Amino acid sequence: MPKHGQKSSSGKTYGTSALGRSEQGFDDDRPFAEIRKTLHDALRLLALHRWMFFVPFCLAACGAFVASLYIPRTYSATTSFEVRNDPVMINLPMSAGAASFKYFRNTMVRDLTSVECLADVVEKLNLIPGAERNPDGTLTTEFARRRDSLARSLSGNVSVAVNSPSELVDIVKITYTGSDPTIGRNLVDQLKRSYIRRTTAWIREYLVSQRDYFLREVAEARESLLSAERVETQLRLDNPHVNPTDPGAISTRLAQLESERRELSLRKREYETELDGLRQLLAAAEPPAASGAAAVLTEPESASPETLHLAAQIQEIDKNVAKLRETRGMTDHHPEIVEALAARRRLEEKLTGQREADSRLAEAGIAPLPTATDFIPSPGPWQSDRARLTVQVAAQTSKIKDIDISLQSNELALAELHQARDEVFLKQEQFGEVIGNVQKARQKLTQVETTLGTIEPAIKAVEQDRLLQFSEGQPARGGSTPISPKALTVVLLSLVAGIAAGVVFVFLAEILDHVFRGSGQVSRSLGLPILEAIDEIVTGHDRRRFLVYHAVVTPLVILCCLGLTGLTGSMAYLSLTQPWTYQKIRHIPEAALNLLIEQPTSPQAPTNEGS
Repeated sequence: MPKHGQKSSSGKTYGTSALGRSEQGFDDDRPFAEIRKTLHDALRLLALHRWMFFVPFCLAACGAFVASLYIPRTYSATTSFEVRNDPVMINLPMSAGAASFKYFRNTMVRDLTSVECLADVVEKLNLIPGAERNPDGTLTTEFARRRDSLARSLSGNVSVAVNSPSELVDIVKITYTGSDPTIGRNLVDQLKRSYIRRTTAWIREYLVSQRDYFLREVAEARESLLSAERVETQLRLDNPHVNPTDPGAISTRLAQLESERRELSLRKREYETELDGLRQLLAAAEPPAASGAAAVLTEPESASPETLHLAAQIQEIDKNVAKLRETRGMTDHHPEIVEALAARRRLEEKLTGQREADSRLAEAGIAPLPTATDFIPSPGPWQSDRARLTVQVAAQTSKIKDIDISLQSNELALAELHQARDEVFLKQEQFGEVIGNVQKARQKLTQVETTLGTIEPAIKAVEQDRLLQFSEGQPARGGSTPISPKALTVVLLSLVAGIAAGVVFVFLAEILDHVFRGSGQVSRSLGLPILEAIDEIVTGHDRRRFLVYHAVVTPLVILCCLGLTGLTGSMAYLSLTQPWTYQKIRHIPEAALNLLIEQPTSPQAPTNEGS
C-alpha cells in the first residue's frame, strides 16, 4: 500500500485511507490477489528495513565464507595401469589342481589394498621420518608396528576398480581419497609400481614352486598306478572264470524270479479278495429261517439235536467274528473278539463230548435220531445260488492253494540263486574295489600331468617376459584441488545463510517497531478520525545531515559490507578451486610483516675523510 501522499500508478495523489481501500478493492477482483499482497508486504518490509536486511546479510555471508575455510577438505588422486595376460594363464591352477589361475585376477583388488603392499609403499615414500632400522636393514619392532598401523589407515583411503574389456586385458584404476593433498599422487604411483614389482616376483617364485610340486606329484601318481595295476593282474589270475563287468545269467534269472514273485503275490491277493467276496455272498444267500439247519450240514445224518444246536451256535459265533473283523476292523486282541473266541472254544468242547455220546449210542444200536435233513425246509430258489457260490468258493480256494505252491517253489529258487550270486558278488566286489583303485590312480596321474603341462608354458612365458605385461600409463592426476566440499555448494549455502539472517532481523525489526509512519496508523490506534496532518518540518541543518548521510556514510557502509563479503567469498572460492593461489594470498600479509621486521635500519651515510 502506498504511503501517505504517495502517487498512484495514474499519477494522482490520494490519501492513505482512500488509496488503500481503492487498491484493496481492485486487488480482490484479480487472480492471485493474496499472493501479490503477500509479496507486496514483504517487499515493503525489505524497503522499510533495508539496512536491517543488508548488514546482517553481509555479516552472515562473511561468517559462512570464513567458516568454510576451516571445513576439512577431501582430496583425490587417481592413476591407472593396464595388465595383459598371456593365453597360457587362463587355465593355470592356483593350487594342487584345485582352482584356476583366474583366482589371481579376482584377488587383484585385495592384493593392491593389502597391508603388506601398503607397508612397502609407506617405507618407499619414507612416510615415517626418522625410522630406526636393524643392522640387516629392516625396521625395528616399534617402527614396523607404526608402519603397519599407517598402512592399515591408508588402506581405507585407497579404492581399486578393475575393468576387463576382454579375457586377456585388465585395466586397473587406483584412487586415493583423503585429507592430505601432499601424498595422494605419490601414494598411488608408488602403490602401482610396488604392486607390479611384487606381482612379477611372486608369479615367478610361485610357478617354479608349483612345477617342483607337481613333478613330485607325477612321480607318486605313477608309482600308485603301477601298484594298483599289479593287484588287478594278480586278482584276475586267481579268478579266471569271473567276469566283473558281466555277472551273467544269474542276475537276469534273479530279476525274472523277483518279478514272478511279485506277480504271484499280487494274484494271490486278488484271489483272496474274490474269495472273501464270494463268502460274503454265500452268507447272504442263506435264509434266516434256515440258519440253524445250515449249521447241521457239516454234521453227519445221525447227529443228535443237541449236536446240531451246538454246531449252529459255533457257526453263528464265526459269522459274528468275521463281521467284526471286516466291518469294524477289529483284531484278535479286541475284547469282543477275545470273548467270542473263548465262548467258541467252550462250545467246541461241548460239541466234541456230544459227538462222542452220539457215536456210542449209534454203536449200541439205539434208533437213529432225527437227521439234519429233517430241519431243512422245502427246496427254494436260493438253493441254486448257494450251490453255485459254494462251487465258486471251492474253485477259488483251489486257485489260492496253487498260488501258494508256486510261491513256495519261487522262494526255493530265489534262495538257491541268491546263494550262488553271493559267491559271485564276493569276487565282484573285490574286482570292483581293485578296478576302482586303478581308475582313481590313472585319473590322478592324468590330472597331475595335465596341470604340469599348463605350468611349463607359463614358466617359458615368464622367462621370455611375456606372461604378464604391465603398462603403467600416465602419472597420477589430482591431489591438489579438493573434491569436497564443492565451491558452488559453499557459495550457495553462504548466500542462503545471509538471506536467512537478513530475513530474521527484518522480522524482529518489524515486531519491535512501534513508530507511527502515517496518519492512518494513528487514526486506527486512537480510534479517532484525523482532521488535519502537518508534514515533517525540515530545517537546513537537517538537509545537511541528510546529505552527509546519503552521500558519505551510506556509500561507505555499503562498500565496506560488499567489499568484506566479496573478499571472504573470493578467498573461500579460491581455497576450493585454486588452493595454491589462496595460499599465496594468505601468506602476503605474513611475508610483508616478516619483511618489515627483518629489514635492517637504514645506515648513516659514510663520512668522507678526504672532504
